[in-house]
Amino acid sequence: MQHTLTRLWARYRTVFKIAFFALLALGLYLGMRPTPAPASYNWQATFYHMAGLFSLTLLSYPAFPRWYWWIRGLLMFSMGVAIEYVQSFHPTRSAEWADILANSSGIVAALLLAGICIFLSRRLTPRSRP
Repeated sequence: MQHTLTRLWARYRTVFKIAFFALLALGLYLGMRPTPAPASYNWQATFYHMAGLFSLTLLSYPAFPRWYWWIRGLLMFSMGVAIEYVQSFHPTRSAEWADILANSSGIVAALLLAGICIFLSRRLTPRSRP
């Protein structure tokens, strides 16, 4: 099964890269525009932060499979901090530590999920004997 997934990822890598950069552009636009995203409840803004970086981190695996997990996490964390930094300059937005914590929890959850999936796929793949 891992061989089939690897072949599919290699075949559609360009599609995954386009989807990654499209989601990145959407996240940068929504994070850096002067008006915040509409949220009726306080937990919705936290969910936007967590879900955005969770999905971006997961999408980075098929798009860029050779990145180490710690480089992937560091790049995603840097992007979240950069968005909060830009938000601190808008008069209608505010940079908050809670948003950085929500970003980090989404990244960590995605890294853990991907790590578990990679571990299980390697563990369950039958190995050929010489």
